[in-house]
Amino acid sequence: MMSENDSCGRKPRIPRIAAAWLVLSAAGALAGGCGTAASANDAANGHVGTRVFASEVNLRASDVPGFKVVAATQGEQQAQPGPLPQRVEQCDGGPVVNGASRGVASPLFQMQKVPIQTVVSGVYLMRDPSAASAYITAADRGRGLHCLQREEIRKRAGLGTLAQGRIEVSALRPLLGDASVSGVRVWRCLPGSKPCKSRSDRSFTDRLWFTAGPYVVALFYIAGPRNEAKGPEPLALPIERRIVALLHGRAQAHKP
Repeated sequence: MMSENDSCGRKPRIPRIAAAWLVLSAAGALAGGCGTAASANDAANGHVGTRVFASEVNLRASDVPGFKVVAATQGEQQAQPGPLPQRVEQCDGGPVVNGASRGVASPLFQMQKVPIQTVVSGVYLMRDPSAASAYITAADRGRGLHCLQREEIRKRAGLGTLAQGRIEVSALRPLLGDASVSGVRVWRCLPGSKPCKSRSDRSFTDRLWFTAGPYVVALFYIAGPRNEAKGPEPLALPIERRIVALLHGRAQAHKP
């Protein structure tokens, strides 16, 4: 586990503050970025195939009862090329996703009661199946974790003292009993939270991912303070395991 320490402010007084912050965090995970160029025909063909596959795999409202749509369908225009920021891709030694081939994201869903939970999924086209596997392998290893932590700290630095706080990045334990699904957790303080001495006082963002042919399928799960994570081990919550197993089953049934 890697950590970065700083001071935190006071705890938010109302869940609405945390809810808005978690929506922004999820939007940031999907924000667009630049990339290398590709031919117009290749990009168009990739977009069509990715949209079709994503329509079969991505989260829908019936998958998350009790959650509300807080942002309409993101689609390929709002999703970045890969599930990681390009700065991390360029740092971790794995493949860098072609910027002309954008991901396709689900709507953004949120449970707006404590603990606040936000979830969104995305499908990302890689060059081929081996590149998809290499992308996840690079993200999960130590160098990838360090690169992601450095990017999180960089983003925080631009948000001022309100968003400063402890950041920890770690690999999640295997989710489905094998190596088919893996992931990375980022713990962070929320704006206005008290000093981050307890995990229950911090939010976290999990990126859970697996491959399906040339695609990386990712689930972004963001939990607010007083979340259900227990103990020092980075374990996915039951709701994450249920959702990712659902996505995994769909992806295997429809992969090219």
